[in-house]
Amino acid sequence: MNIFKFEFRRLLKSAIIWSVVCVGLVIMFMALFPSMKDSGMQEIVATKLDALPPALLEAFNLEDAVDFGNISDYLAYAIQYISMAAGIYGIILGISALVKEESEGTIEFLYSKPITRNKIVTSKLISSAIIFYLFIVIVGVVTMGISMAVKPEEVETMTLLMDIKTLFIGMAFLGYIFMAIGFLLSVIIKSSKQGTSIALGVFFTTYIFGIIGKMKDELEGFLYLSPFDYVVPANLLKNGFEVKYVLLGLGIIAISIVTTYAIYNKKDLA
Repeated sequence: MNIFKFEFRRLLKSAIIWSVVCVGLVIMFMALFPSMKDSGMQEIVATKLDALPPALLEAFNLEDAVDFGNISDYLAYAIQYISMAAGIYGIILGISALVKEESEGTIEFLYSKPITRNKIVTSKLISSAIIFYLFIVIVGVVTMGISMAVKPEEVETMTLLMDIKTLFIGMAFLGYIFMAIGFLLSVIIKSSKQGTSIALGVFFTTYIFGIIGKMKDELEGFLYLSPFDYVVPANLLKNGFEVKYVLLGLGIIAISIVTTYAIYNKKDLA
């Protein structure tokens, strides 16, 4: 039995739905860019932002003034919301991967075939990873296309494409971190019915940790508990990828996957 093909087909529909939704958001954001270039509109936005509490600005990564007339800065602002969606999609993919057969009673069917537990986990990991990559590619290609359509003439095409590439590498990294966490949760929770609510709870809890970490210097340690803050789009364009966050993210992925295999191999699935 080819678990990979079965999983890929099963996940394809949700990938298309998530892609369409995120593509719609990208189109909506970028359709507003031409009007945001207008100096009058920028002044209105700046005035509105200045009226907000500093803590709220930090929560939405707006503590540094955003030049909405600069297409790369505007993209970074817009992509942070798409990245949040990507992180949520990643953890949902992971958390539903292994618990689904247990809660739906189809695990016995899998065990009636000559398939090891390691192969089950590996097949589901690979299929989920490829499906998520497909999602990133679809949204990324559309973002490149519409950005080229609305970019000012003075902006170099190659520079803009490299900025978009950086943003989507960060988005993919974030999604894979949460996917790995999701796989670990998938061997811990008892029912797939709990999956989505737990996934959302974990994602937004880590996001709140990021907000807390920005409030005071003494609370900065909370940032390490927030994968979203490893790849804040505006920071990526300004400073690139920080080695400490890349290593931490890779560590979370590795530990989550290794622990998933260990727990799943010892778990009583009868």
